[in-house]
Amino acid sequence: MPHGQEHRQHSHEESNQEEASATAYRPGPDLSVSSSADADREETTGTASAVIVRETTPDQVPPLPDAEEARRYVDSKGQYARGQIHFDAGHYQKLVLDVRSQEFYFYCDDWRVPRGRNKNDRFPPSAGVWAPFHWQRVADILFWTIDSHYNFVERPYLTLEEGNAFAHEVAALAQALLLNLQSVPGTNTYDWSAESASAGMDIQAACSRHWHPPQGRRPGLVNMAEAVSVHPSLVQDRWASLDDRQLDEEAERLNRYGLYLNPAIAEALGIDPHAHGASLIGTRAWLYKHRREAAAGRPVQNAAAFLAAQPALVTADTTSAELEAVPERASAAAEAEGIVLLGNTTYVAHARREELRKEVLDELAAYGRARAAAEATAKSCRSAVYARLYRVLSWEDRPGVKSAVSDTDLGELAHVSSQTLVRLRERLDEGTDEEGVDG
Repeated sequence: MPHGQEHRQHSHEESNQEEASATAYRPGPDLSVSSSADADREETTGTASAVIVRETTPDQVPPLPDAEEARRYVDSKGQYARGQIHFDAGHYQKLVLDVRSQEFYFYCDDWRVPRGRNKNDRFPPSAGVWAPFHWQRVADILFWTIDSHYNFVERPYLTLEEGNAFAHEVAALAQALLLNLQSVPGTNTYDWSAESASAGMDIQAACSRHWHPPQGRRPGLVNMAEAVSVHPSLVQDRWASLDDRQLDEEAERLNRYGLYLNPAIAEALGIDPHAHGASLIGTRAWLYKHRREAAAGRPVQNAAAFLAAQPALVTADTTSAELEAVPERASAAAEAEGIVLLGNTTYVAHARREELRKEVLDELAAYGRARAAAEATAKSCRSAVYARLYRVLSWEDRPGVKSAVSDTDLGELAHVSSQTLVRLRERLDEGTDEEGVDG
């Protein structure tokens, strides 16, 4: 049997296994069954729809690299220059999942175009590469690199038809990933769940050159909600009053070290907290939801935003003694408005005063520069006015002859007094400059 047909037949058999496995990520026989993760997600996107497999067209992919050209380059130890571009093509084929549009498709970099050093200019964006060291934010565009290569007997480069077929075969896993993402309350972002992360790992396995079969939910990945259910003392009161930045930091700490620092979780679930890949998942979504529930329907506001909206609480002139009372006053004011204040108000109050004092210093610097510039301009203009007045006054070359311009007119034109004009005439007669004319 030709290798391509064998690959496609093998892929079809694996696809059937994956479709069965995809349903195993969720409680129920159908991928459309609602779950708690769906309920959270509806706050941001509404009911999840099926993943859309987008067919890639011939005009969207480059030709396959020429394997013979690449081999000639290798055999010649780099002397056959024409083969280098084919050799450098590397792993240019990918599967891409657009989390927002829910499109899933086969994609190829144009291996003929040299890759720049700035990875942020590439598509798909590097932030979405499937190589997570820990599970935090979900990129809008995720992608998996297919381990295909001209020199791999197990998985040579896919043709367009094979690539599109591969996307269809793996679509059930992409569907499981999407349906099990968790929305982060109060934001337009997503967080992982153990189920969605496991589905992503199975897509990665499917993209390997050896086509590893799906494993389903990884036992070492523990949802935050599961951890709290078996170890309630994990929850800390302070979480309810953390602002977004602090909550994100706490989510990452739990994600990285939660199982290691709380062995009771692993013990209750019967897993090894030190196993490779073991981690708490969905910590950010859980913490944001916990904070919202603790607020009991009341609006939450960052302390920095609250103090900025209450200018009387902190000013540039607030003393250090007065600053110590700000947290209590801010808390009382927020409570009176039915607002839950988030963050470290003491730290924020000090930062607010420093910010306001910097504004005063910046204003001082601006006015100082303006004053210096104005004085320099005034001095320059005064010299120019006097120089021209001297010239006009010098036109009176015969005593007793009426001046061409009256003193009244000269005073109005130059914006000087009649006394100044008298002193200028005296200086002109004495042959001195205008020094002391305005004195």
